Amino acid sequence: MNSAKRITGIGLSALGLVLSFLCLGRAVETALDRNPNRQGKRETVLAGVLIGLPTGAGSLWILKSLERDRTLLQSKKLQSLLYKAIKANDGRISAAQFAMLSQVSLNEARAFLDAWSSSLNADFDVDESGAMIYCFRLPESL
Repeated sequence: MNSAKRITGIGLSALGLVLSFLCLGRAVETALDRNPNRQGKRETVLAGVLIGLPTGAGSLWILKSLERDRTLLQSKKLQSLLYKAIKANDGRISAAQFAMLSQVSLNEARAFLDAWSSSLNADFDVDESGAMIYCFRLPESL
């Protein structure tokens, strides 16, 4: 379902952007035409702007919404993986372990763990190889 929504959104956005560029292009081309005998110049420019601008804005809004949904889904996935990993490892995890588990870059994993360590009041430890270990406190009920 999510894939169909994404494909439909991208397709509609692409169609809307093409229509927007065509309408705005025609409006600009008509506005710059110096032919005094051209009929309907004002109407063509007005129609191009009134159709082109809202269509382009709507298409960009759909694309922005799709990106926001994708980012939210990725964040929820990473959060779920973090909870499972800290539960399986008694609350201890390194950035490298989390990067391999979640298949993100080491910098992204470190940034994600740093953000969650402050909100979950995690401590830090250094293992024998010098890697920083995030130590999360687990409730006894888990």
